[in-house]
Amino acid sequence: SPVVIVGLPRTGSTMTHRLLASDPNHTAMLWWEGRYPAMLEGESRGNPIDRMEMGKAEVEAVMQASPDALTIHPWDYKGADEEILLLEHTFFSTVPESFMRLPTYSKWVESQDHIHAYSQLKRMLQYLQWQNPGRENKRWVLKSPHHLGFIDKLLLIFPDSKVIQTHRDPHKTVPSFCSMCANLFEPISNSYDKNEIGHHWAHKLAKVLNHCMNVSNANKENFLNLEFNKMIKDPILEMTEVYEFIGEDFTDQAENAMNAWKEENQHEMGAHQYSLEEFGLAKSFIEDNFNEYINQYIK
Repeated sequence: SPVVIVGLPRTGSTMTHRLLASDPNHTAMLWWEGRYPAMLEGESRGNPIDRMEMGKAEVEAVMQASPDALTIHPWDYKGADEEILLLEHTFFSTVPESFMRLPTYSKWVESQDHIHAYSQLKRMLQYLQWQNPGRENKRWVLKSPHHLGFIDKLLLIFPDSKVIQTHRDPHKTVPSFCSMCANLFEPISNSYDKNEIGHHWAHKLAKVLNHCMNVSNANKENFLNLEFNKMIKDPILEMTEVYEFIGEDFTDQAENAMNAWKEENQHEMGAHQYSLEEFGLAKSFIEDNFNEYINQYIK
């Protein structure tokens, strides 16, 4: 019965994910595991130090190539992160189009049946669990915006999932996501068009949010909605509702672990500057294409 967090970036989804993952009774995929899930030759179970160092070096390289990346996403090679990194190994992932212009690939990915990808994801999570004996009897906490567009497939593979969707006004989240993509394009592409990035992702995000909304409305018992402003104001208070939803006691041990995580991660990462206009988008586009979502979750 995994806990699955979905929501666009900058909606509080990463905070929600890492708070839940800090509970000693929970487990989550770590960034280095997503990049290097397979054990190396000669590696023993429970001793992945070489892969951890590979992950650390890769994050350091990203930070060097794109110093602004930390203002958009809290990169941490040993921190809980998104399983979309595992889905990359299936080739059914939206990661490549987030840092390269790949219109044909994007259309191909959308046209595929992602039940195979989520079947593979389950097997890969089982493989990671087998690698680490300390994960035995712990509950998985998953998270990725990618799941918004394929939440029906996820629920077929993980039918007892408890899905937590984080919400924030798309007038803010859409340009923020586009800014993240432009930041990822920067060290890889010789040139890129911010208007094209905005057009591509704004349409895609509207589509996946509307899809998830339709699935959620048909499976209300599987979904809990969290508001960004409430989560930022008092995350521990919101966790009491989360734990009731997922059917667990919110123990002192869990609360203490979350407070410790908050204390360690309260440092300022710098301001993330962005606007709709920077990506050729207008408020009217957001209001027209995200109308149902805004009416149901934001207003």
